[in-house]
Amino acid sequence: MINNLKKKIISYIYVISNQPVKLQELLSANQSFNEGMHLDGKRLGFRLRLGRAYIVFLLLINIVMFPVALITHEVFQSADCHISIFITIFVTGIIFASFGLFKDWLSDEVAKKRIQMMWQLHFAYFEYEEYNKQVSDIYMLAISENIAKQDLERYILNKLSD
Repeated sequence: MINNLKKKIISYIYVISNQPVKLQELLSANQSFNEGMHLDGKRLGFRLRLGRAYIVFLLLINIVMFPVALITHEVFQSADCHISIFITIFVTGIIFASFGLFKDWLSDEVAKKRIQMMWQLHFAYFEYEEYNKQVSDIYMLAISENIAKQDLERYILNKLSD
């Protein structure tokens, strides 16, 4: 259920291109993703719809915060107003800070999905989960050896088959 919800949210928030990603861009994106870097959507063919991201985020926050507000209403009604103001400021700060985390998390999920899709195109016989780190190491070796772009695929496939 959570995976279906995540897929629906991603398809609603992001525009994902049907065009393939070039091999070198895929290898570079895979390398960066394995290092924990956030990826640029232009390289992998996806774009965030910011307005829709705000709408989904606000809906998710309200789903979480509404029951909490109902539960804590009695406590804050009888508490000092200064405590209520302080907690409101704190919760508002957390909500605004968490939107950036939400956006980064979704971007990472889309980037991983897109890398896996393009992996099937370029390395159809090598499973992503099993070979992505090995291909990343081979790519770094190819860069250090100044392998030409047109020879890159053959170089990587030769190294994988060894």
